[in-house]
Amino acid sequence: LKNEQAIAKLTEAIDKMNADQQTKLQAIIDVLNSVNATLETKLAAIEAAMKAQTLTLESKLALLETAIKNQTLKQEEMAEKLITAINNLQGNMEAKIEAITEAINNVNTTLESKLALIEAAIKAQTLSLEAKLDLLEAAIKALPDYTSQLEAIKTAIANLPDYGDKLSAIEAAISAMPDYSDKFDAVVTALNAMKTQIEALGTGQTAIAEKIAAVTTAINNLIEEVNSGNTSAAAALAQIIQKLEELKGNIGGGDTPSTEDYVDLGLPSGIKWATKNLGASKPSDYGDYYAWGETEPKTDYSWSTYKWMQTGQSDWKYITKYTFPDGKTEGIWYAPDGTFIGDSKTTLEAADDAATQKLGSPWRMPTSDEIKELLDNCTWTWTTQDGKNGYEVKGTNGNSIFVPAAGYRHSSELNDAGSLGFYWSSSLSAAYSDRARSLYFGSDEHDWSFDDRFYGFTVRPVHP
Repeated sequence: LKNEQAIAKLTEAIDKMNADQQTKLQAIIDVLNSVNATLETKLAAIEAAMKAQTLTLESKLALLETAIKNQTLKQEEMAEKLITAINNLQGNMEAKIEAITEAINNVNTTLESKLALIEAAIKAQTLSLEAKLDLLEAAIKALPDYTSQLEAIKTAIANLPDYGDKLSAIEAAISAMPDYSDKFDAVVTALNAMKTQIEALGTGQTAIAEKIAAVTTAINNLIEEVNSGNTSAAAALAQIIQKLEELKGNIGGGDTPSTEDYVDLGLPSGIKWATKNLGASKPSDYGDYYAWGETEPKTDYSWSTYKWMQTGQSDWKYITKYTFPDGKTEGIWYAPDGTFIGDSKTTLEAADDAATQKLGSPWRMPTSDEIKELLDNCTWTWTTQDGKNGYEVKGTNGNSIFVPAAGYRHSSELNDAGSLGFYWSSSLSAAYSDRARSLYFGSDEHDWSFDDRFYGFTVRPVHP
């Protein structure tokens, strides 16, 4: 079996076990503790458990904690695994929020796991911004001290792509803090962290960093007024919130404006699909082509021009970002002794998501699960629109989108335009670090595939 197939089989086996939570959990833990199981087997078992529908989030957390204790996983890899768990949670948004909140509030959940869960929730592509802010507020109330609360705030700031969303996270967090002194310290520290993050992006962000610095100075002055007895803490806090709202308006708040249209196809997840490809002016246009993890079109698509390639190299073995223990020990994500040293990132971060970067949050590229959902829940009819071949994809509610057979780019050539379609997901292949998941179709088939990351494929954005 290929690794992806093995994971699917293991997930199915877990869900079909006629046993309670503890028995299922122990069965998987036994695999992790087995001296006869290879690292690849253990990692496949973990991935399968994260996707299983019959394991609670608390059970998945406990499993990951065990994996870290026996050194199957590193602590910093926990959040990435939890993203998979969150993205595979069943139910509506409220049910997902409830499951995550329960896990955060569970007395048996370690502080490290709570912080990893917060990071995963902020990064998860199946949660709305409102849900993320609600979870952050709940987490602040559940965390034991100011230091851990501040870590949660910094995590939110680091992983929310939109400046306004970062400020909204600060507001949500300080609203959950009972102590005024902590609120004041947190907002200043958070703004400084945000300013540092923005400054690291380069001189093009200087104006925004200066605006944040000015607001931070004004807030510090308000705090001084409180300390000197010239104003009340409540009045100062109200002014601080007002200044944050003003800053949000100055540097971009909430969802980045976009004229992109989307269609509700009645999918179980509630995700909406854009009416046209990224860079296209109408549904039948092919739009732009992107290598996986790149945010700009280019003229040459090859390993030698790939963004996440070690300088001077032109072979898949030298990929520098988005790698996991895939057993391909000749890759630089393995040490000479065969130890995995990669980053374990398997889903595109917002900074590397072409849709997010071009359209703004909350637009993004679809996950592989969302592509599968589109395949499984819609009727696909090969047709022609404006002289372009492609599929009409119709949802159960009667709404539809058109996806043109835009072909793909390799080197400087456009191939198979009009006969085949290749659309990137945001998900790395579950079997190979050098490949990513994609939607593939021709006139007589439509399915998901995985392809070398350097190819230029089209992107169809999605919207929560």
